[in-house]
Amino acid sequence: MTVEQYLALPEEKPYREYVCGEVVPKAMPNLEHGELVQAIAEAMIPVRKTLGGRGGPEVRIRFDTERGPEYRLPDYAYWRTGRPIQEGRDQLPPTLAVEVRSPEEPMADQREKCRYYRRYGVDVCWLVDPESRTVEVFEGDRDGERLTVDDVLESAALPGFRLKLHDLFAVLDQ
Repeated sequence: MTVEQYLALPEEKPYREYVCGEVVPKAMPNLEHGELVQAIAEAMIPVRKTLGGRGGPEVRIRFDTERGPEYRLPDYAYWRTGRPIQEGRDQLPPTLAVEVRSPEEPMADQREKCRYYRRYGVDVCWLVDPESRTVEVFEGDRDGERLTVDDVLESAALPGFRLKLHDLFAVLDQ
């Protein structure tokens, strides 16, 4: 399928990504997935008030690869003030991309997706695993550094941001 054919598809669920010339359906999120994405979006509100910027869930982002343009939809993305957000109708790589693993998604595939994001311009990627209640951080030299519920999620790209993982995963116990 061509990029033009992909972009002409209706934007409806299940959402689809465009990778290596193929349309790839995103996994359908369950309630835990949705609650974690919502909790991350809420935790980002003070960052957006302090640092400015824009963000949201499942925004279609264009990545300029050696194969040509590809499109991915991170579960949550945030662009810091001063970072280019759009080129034409396309969203450009964000400051932060977050992936929350769905039950049927292998962690190895999700790690590769985070590495892909970093390779093509994302400053930091967080991979959230509801099952193990861990977050893997991809930023700078941190390539999948695993944090547990006793840790605090921070990022050099988001000065002042601090999220206790115990608080993040508490949404799953309500």
